[in-house]
Parts: sequence; structure tokens; C-alpha cells
Amino acid sequence: MNLICEHIVGLQQLKGVGRQKTIRLLELITAPQQLCFRELVEIGQTFGMISSQISKAEIAAAEDCAQTLAEQCGQLGISCCSYWDEAFPDSLKFSDHPVLIFYQGDLSILTHSKRAAVIGSRQPSALGADFAFQAGKLLAENNFVVVSGLAIGSDSYGHQGCLDAGGKTVAFLPSGLAPVYPSTNQQLADKICGMGGCLVSEYPHHETLLPYKFVERDRLQSASSQFVIVSNFTPGSGTIYTLDYARKYQKAIYSIPVIHSESRAGFKHLEIKQIDYRILSNTELADVIEQY
Repeated sequence: MNLICEHIVGLQQLKGVGRQKTIRLLELITAPQQLCFRELVEIGQTFGMISSQISKAEIAAAEDCAQTLAEQCGQLGISCCSYWDEAFPDSLKFSDHPVLIFYQGDLSILTHSKRAAVIGSRQPSALGADFAFQAGKLLAENNFVVVSGLAIGSDSYGHQGCLDAGGKTVAFLPSGLAPVYPSTNQQLADKICGMGGCLVSEYPHHETLLPYKFVERDRLQSASSQFVIVSNFTPGSGTIYTLDYARKYQKAIYSIPVIHSESRAGFKHLEIKQIDYRILSNTELADVIEQY
């Protein structure tokens, strides 16, 4: 973990300092990597981004926590990259971009020219599971990197279809990388990295898994993909968030008639929210992928 990554981790240990404040603070500074942690905190306090009530002891504790985390990441084989590093993928440079990502595997595949997400329910139907698997496989056969979230169900089938075709896939996690979430997919996570893919998270491994992190993870799936393929989903599912982000970032959404029929309520919800989607036959979807 380089110094700017360590400083960002430290800043986010301070009360009231999250991703957006960290970004605003560092964008004020020409070369933040040249300053020490306490200088960054002082600048943040000067501009009212960090509370002046935070004590020297709290600042020291945040700095110590960042140093400890850096050591642990090294021991666990977890790498770290900040928005200001050259290796930070362009596909993650969007309006609500991460300030820091933790990863295992080959991060450079997020710079691949063809990337598509496969998402859907954690409890897909038999047809839905097969569709997610076949979509991942077809994408890989057409030289796409497959993006998903490592969740059980549709995500797993999308990853597995890609790997079955010898492709590379990226899993964005709502948790740290040691261990992965869900733990039942650790073997799949290992296979993703072993076959040249990547696991990515905005969160260090010591943080608690919280509901909002699933939603934040969903935005990364949509933003980093050129389009989204959706299997089964319901109006109340997390898939809706990913599809809503697809609209926000102007990414096309595709599915097939059998999924539309099985998930009619979910698609109706998209229509109510004015989220556009296209239902294509298997042949039409294959043509879209092949011609992309």
C-alpha cells in the first residue's frame, strides 16, 4: 500500500469523514502524496471538512490504524489503488467514483475494451440460472470481461459461465476481501483470480458489512460495464439498484423473453421508474454481443 492509499484509509477513520469529503479534500491539493497525514488533516480542518473537535489522540489512532491495515494487506495479498494512482482503471473514473479500491488479481482487466455485467436474483429459476450462465459464457467467447458481484445465484452463474469459456471476470464485493462475502463463494473467488480475473472492493477487510455497501457496490458494476444483462429479479431486490445505476450512467439493459415473462413484476417496476430495457431473442442478444 503506497503512502496516499495509507493516508486515505487514515482520513476515513476520522469521525465524519467519508468518501465524498476525502475526494473534495484531496482535489484541493496539487500533490497530496507529498504531504504527511497530519498536514492533510490540518488542511481539512482549515477548510471545515474535518471537525476541529477531533483530538490529537484520535488523529494518531487513525494514522496507526492505517499503518496496521497496510501491513495486514501485505500479509493477506491484498493490493490497494487510489484514484490518484496511474493504475486506477479508467472504467472506474465516473462521477461518483471510488476514492480507494482494494483488490486481488489482475486489476488491469478493468481497462479491457469490452466489459459487460451479468446480474440477477440470488434465487433464480432454473431457466434464469441457465440464462446467467450462458450469458457469461457467450460474453467470454466474444472477448468480453464479465462483471458481477460474487453473490450466490445469478452472479455466481454469470461468473461460472465466463470461467467455463476460459474468460476473465471481475467481482465487485460489498465487503472486504479477507474473507470474501459470501464465504460460501470463496472457492469461486479463488478461481476468478487463478484464471486471470480480479476481486475488487472499496472496503478494507476490517470493516463491518452493512446494507448500504451492497448499494454502493451495485453502482460499480453498472459504471464499469458497457451494458448490463439481467436475469430474474423482483421489485424489491438489490438488482433494481444496479439497473437504476445503469440508467444513471446511460448503460443499455438487455434480457430475453423467458426472463421477462418470469420476472414480469420486476420489469413492470422498471417501467414505473422509467428505466429503459430491451428484450431480445437469444439470437438477437448474441448478435448484439458479437457486433459490439
